[in-house]
Amino acid sequence: MSMYKRIIGIFISTILCAGSSAQKFTPYEYLLKFDFDELNKRAAAEYLVPVRPGDGKKFPFWNGCAPSFIYAPVFEFAPVKKAAYYVFSINDTITFKSNSVLSSLSQVWDKVPVGKNNELVVKSFDKKGQYIGDAGRRTFEKKAVFEGPYIQNTRSYKEAALKGMFYFCHQPYFKHWITSQEPDMSYIHNAYPCKIIGATVSMAVMIAKFNPDFGESAERIAKNAAQFLINQSRPQGTSLAFFPPTYYGNQLTARSPENIGKTMMMEAVQAANAFLDLYDLVHEEIYLNQALGIARTYLNTQSEDGSWPVKVDFESGVPVNDVKAIPIDLISFFDRLKSQYGYTDFSSARERAFNYIKKEICPAYDWHGQFEDVTVLLKPYDNLTNCTAAPFAKMVLNDKNSTKKDIQYALELMRFCEDQFVIWDTPKGKNGIYPIGTPCVFEQYHYQTPVDASACNVINVLMAAYDKTKDPLLLAKAVSLANTITVWQDASSGFLATLWIVRPGKSFWMNCALESVKTLLFLDEYISGLTGN
Repeated sequence: MSMYKRIIGIFISTILCAGSSAQKFTPYEYLLKFDFDELNKRAAAEYLVPVRPGDGKKFPFWNGCAPSFIYAPVFEFAPVKKAAYYVFSINDTITFKSNSVLSSLSQVWDKVPVGKNNELVVKSFDKKGQYIGDAGRRTFEKKAVFEGPYIQNTRSYKEAALKGMFYFCHQPYFKHWITSQEPDMSYIHNAYPCKIIGATVSMAVMIAKFNPDFGESAERIAKNAAQFLINQSRPQGTSLAFFPPTYYGNQLTARSPENIGKTMMMEAVQAANAFLDLYDLVHEEIYLNQALGIARTYLNTQSEDGSWPVKVDFESGVPVNDVKAIPIDLISFFDRLKSQYGYTDFSSARERAFNYIKKEICPAYDWHGQFEDVTVLLKPYDNLTNCTAAPFAKMVLNDKNSTKKDIQYALELMRFCEDQFVIWDTPKGKNGIYPIGTPCVFEQYHYQTPVDASACNVINVLMAAYDKTKDPLLLAKAVSLANTITVWQDASSGFLATLWIVRPGKSFWMNCALESVKTLLFLDEYISGLTGN
């Protein structure tokens, strides 16, 4: 931590601690009560412990395609015949000796410089100390470690959420739904109906609850957008009955030959949740029935092992390949149907899906991406993402029936998300400008870009872990990421940036903004309980 940060932190902490026990704090002020010297030291020590290291036997190596690390890695190198020991050398200057070619870099990790193009060379030697040959080479980036406190939130989380929500009340493509049941395709992301138009329904429902002045219009928007999804859905009696399409029109990847006539199996869940959101607002059975229709189609299409294909033909339901979905959102949807509406019809399918993840995905550690705008023709570990790993870890941490072993796995998965996708700090570019907003979270290997929804994924699992452990370091990390959302929000319009990068133009995904709004509202309520606000 810089001297300036420390002086400011001590100054504010002294003022806060001098107040009465009823003193109310902002999230940032609350964090400054913590001893960040201690938190930063503990974080640094934790980064020396590898995340789920492969061992060549029970645990597979998941990091073959990983470009960067915060935690000390273990790389997969094959043992060299007749080798008695190995010398690990990083950048020709940092070395250590080991009897195992699968040794962690832990003992020298704090000496490895932050930055790209660190080169590891592993040389093998026989019993007489004679060089046999190289066991392997690996180039990698070491990322900056957590060293708080970071930036302060520019406004309260609730204000940021409300401004982000009400931003849509002034957007032509959003207001377009007041009088139309067809999307305004000038907002090109409407090419993804389940994801974006589903988010339109859910966002409109939230606006109707929080903004009475726009409530009537918001309800009309939600209903017309929902009707579009219904109109586009597959009819009863077909293999994908009640499913709205993943793709619509000829913009973005909807026009790709790989996607024409195809659908992503887990995308209908987003539309189903939107129907439930609207049902909660207006209590009209058509929306509940539409959500239940989608749920029952999932029952009819579940494989014996509890899985679903990741992508299928929209008419026939035939899978396009052997890649299977990671059905975390679907499990949560089944849980919602049971807990909120009392439907137990889906409990068995839910358990089979959960067991599929525990049996197949968890041991393999292949938390691959499942994005409608990225190919699903993937090799194992080729495109890992926080978007499957973090929600599953959060689910396990929030489950009262989770065992100690389950919780430990979830906590390690949380560390994996930080290790692979969180950026705590980054150097300035040659022009003197920071190229991205930090702290932040990259979305996936195939899109090394900070995305607000990915930050929300990590915030939410950190908060679930904090709720379970009460470890202040986890809360500090979550708040540090959340504050960046407010910093990158446009102060005048409320626009919530999807991408925290410096470049011309704006890339704006409504589903991501919806996640930011929900996460900010959750944090506002949770931290208010901690701070007395």
